[in-house]
Parts: sequence; structure tokens; C-alpha cells
Amino acid sequence: MTILFRLLLAGTLIFISSQAIIRNGIAVPIVNSDKSLHFLAFCTLAVLLDFAFPRSRFGTIKILSLIGYGILIEFVQSFLPYRSAELADVFADMVGICAYAGTIPLLRRFTFYQEYRQL
Repeated sequence: MTILFRLLLAGTLIFISSQAIIRNGIAVPIVNSDKSLHFLAFCTLAVLLDFAFPRSRFGTIKILSLIGYGILIEFVQSFLPYRSAELADVFADMVGICAYAGTIPLLRRFTFYQEYRQL
């Protein structure tokens, strides 16, 4: 399972990175869809990162890695004439990360989570 989660994490990173630099990324017909996509992307990345490396807890290293990736995306976008860098996007990234972190106490109640983390 760990290998599967690592492959999913790598694929998701590639997908998100490509969406961040192309001219027309995914469009969602909702208000503030950009922020919603940032939230969803980073919540997903947090889940995948945590499950890809089950022996280490979801703590400072994983969280700072994800925030650093979000900042890197905005930095790269600041050089693209058809993209813009926004601190609000990084904030949405952090909210997505926190959303996953907030579910961990609930996940700990499930046997599959406890057994997987003990691998």
C-alpha cells in the first residue's frame, strides 16, 4: 500500500504542478474556484503525503514541505505573464492542509488507519 500511495503522491504532484503553470488550468463553475481548487489540492496532497510515509507522524516536516511546495508554485507563477501569484492561494493551501490535520483524531478511531500506521 505504501508504494501505491507514493505513486499516487508523485502523480498528483505532477498533475498539480502542470496545472499551475499551463495557461488554462481546470475551470470550476463556482465562486472563488481558484481558492477551492487550492484547498482541495493541498488537502489531497496532505492525505497522500501522510499515507505515503506512514512511519512518520503528520507533523512539522510534512506540513512545512507542503507549505513550501505551495509557496514554490506561487513563486513560479509570479514569472508567468498569464498567471499571478497570490498570498491568498498559499492561505487556501494551508487551510487544506489543516483540514486534513483536523481529521486525524477521527481517523485514529478506525482500525484500518491504526493498522496501516503501524507498518
